[in-house]
Amino acid sequence: MELAKFTVSSAVKALKQSFAKVDWWKIVWLLKRVPMFALILCLLCKSRLQTEDRLNAWVANVDTIAAIIMDCISNVPAGFIRRKDFGSDFIFGSATSAFQVEGALGEDGRGQSIWDTFAAEKNLFSPYGEDAVYHYKKYEEDVKIMKDIGFDAYRFSISWSRILPTGKKESRNQKGIDFYKRLLMNLKIHGIEPFVTLLHFDPPQALEDKYDGFLNRNIVDDFCDYANICFKEFGDQVKYWITINEPWSFAYGGYVCGKLAPGLGSVNEYSSYSSSSKKQLYSSSTNFVTSAAPFLPSDEDDDDDDDDDYDNDHDEEAASDADDDEVSIFPPSRFSIPPSKNNMMNISSGVKGISAASSASQKVLPAVVPSKKVSVKDPFKYPYLVAHHQILAHAKAVKLYRDKYQGHQKGKIGIVLVSQQYIPFNKRKRNQKAAQRATDFMLGWFMDPLVNGDYPENMRKYVTKGYLPEFGADKYIVRGSFDFIGLNYYTARYVTHQDSDGGNYVADQRAKFHVKRRGVYIGEEQGAAGWIYGYPRGIVDLLVYIKEKYNNPLIYITENGIDDPDDDSSTHWKSFYDQRRILFLHDHLSFVGQAKRQGVNVKGYFVWSLLDNFEWDVGFTSRFGITYVDYENGSKRCPKFSASWLKFVLAK
Repeated sequence: MELAKFTVSSAVKALKQSFAKVDWWKIVWLLKRVPMFALILCLLCKSRLQTEDRLNAWVANVDTIAAIIMDCISNVPAGFIRRKDFGSDFIFGSATSAFQVEGALGEDGRGQSIWDTFAAEKNLFSPYGEDAVYHYKKYEEDVKIMKDIGFDAYRFSISWSRILPTGKKESRNQKGIDFYKRLLMNLKIHGIEPFVTLLHFDPPQALEDKYDGFLNRNIVDDFCDYANICFKEFGDQVKYWITINEPWSFAYGGYVCGKLAPGLGSVNEYSSYSSSSKKQLYSSSTNFVTSAAPFLPSDEDDDDDDDDDYDNDHDEEAASDADDDEVSIFPPSRFSIPPSKNNMMNISSGVKGISAASSASQKVLPAVVPSKKVSVKDPFKYPYLVAHHQILAHAKAVKLYRDKYQGHQKGKIGIVLVSQQYIPFNKRKRNQKAAQRATDFMLGWFMDPLVNGDYPENMRKYVTKGYLPEFGADKYIVRGSFDFIGLNYYTARYVTHQDSDGGNYVADQRAKFHVKRRGVYIGEEQGAAGWIYGYPRGIVDLLVYIKEKYNNPLIYITENGIDDPDDDSSTHWKSFYDQRRILFLHDHLSFVGQAKRQGVNVKGYFVWSLLDNFEWDVGFTSRFGITYVDYENGSKRCPKFSASWLKFVLAK
């Protein structure tokens, strides 16, 4: 579909001709925000409208004026955010990971990862197959898309099992190394800076079979051997290294709820309040508040609360009693069950870790029985042990890089952490402390060791005795083992205190998570998977919190975005026209800019994701990309409206 270049007169003429054929309600529906209409008219009258291949056959039957308006939406940045607002040294990029986009799982000598096994067992590649995205063969096209949008950088991960099929240094696979060299060279040709992640949830299956993967400290040495090969082979092209992506998600998803590979869940998330209480266990709830950063524990007793005790008690009672309030003792994550009663399982047996006072209303299933024998007998130790070994693997890889490569390669190395923003449900001190505990059990679990050499005080105090490993002499290697921190941010939750005797990661936190308060959600439910509630203010509050608590480290926002569904209700056009994503990205970028003005040392922002891709436990049913991938037609790429909007924002 080709549209002519518009002058003021031709734009007005086109509008007049089309108004007779387009219902006003359709225009309002398309715009969502009425004030945008004025901006669109201004753009039409101020400059020439140009369209590209993105207006293809999918929209060929759309009325001319509708196509014009929708095309304009992608080019009108709400608030007129521009690249220059962030400074000349601020990096904009997009991100993917190897297992989610590469495909070619059995090609060129690649070995199996734990996700090959897990996805096959769960039939997660259905119905499109493992090569639905096929970045392995289409990387050149994808790099051109990045260049066209105007990105400065590309964050991607290397597949450990593509470099070392058995996970061991003796199994070096030159074809795998050559692929990443070609990708890096292509990025260099197009002036795009690589941010390279060594491990993004997909360690080799061979090491899982040999010694239980990250449950065994042996993996620390094997990870360092793998990192050494990558530093040596790619270090001349890579100036930003990331050791591990989201160690919290790997520990929680793989060893608590069991929805990530290797699926050794220690606490089953499919649980609910007893039927007699008619309360849901899973989810989260809440309402917009002006408060923000996680609260530090107070030494004052709850009896010394302010005069709002009545309202506070009323709020908590409402949160507990309202049938439509979704409540969970499970922290929100991309692996969380959507907070829907239709997805709940009414199970009333099996309790571990919930105190007698609360067990009447809350039930948690016992540990999932692993499908294979593992050396660690107590499954409730799994997440703490796995997290500890990830921290050691990270720290020793950083030491290796600094000792052997950094001096002449002149690069930086860090780690990517994920955190939601946790907000006290009300002013009660026990809820303030609960919000801080939730933060410490997610972000502090890793940041505290990296900065201070030990786990947060809240973890040392509340984790079940004997479960939390000690660093000993390793603390000297761990402390200070980063040049930068990558932060992944998606959503927020309100938090209330939960009485508990401990016993597992979930119960040890002594917290409940809410998505709404007083009947109002913390933000619009914006993700198709059901766990993202837009709370853009949370990103600045979290950044300021890190600045103040952890000495203002260099930070890159390494993931931020939302997903669309890929189901019977979704069409090509619905996925293509993603104004909701534009508003989400705009609002979060605005708050990143605010964080910079407040002195936070944040130097970059990466959109998740460049491409629609394999979204872990939900397979291809969730689309996070700013580029549409047609899984059924040769993995054809087509930039969405959000990509066009970003192109406008990033124009130099």
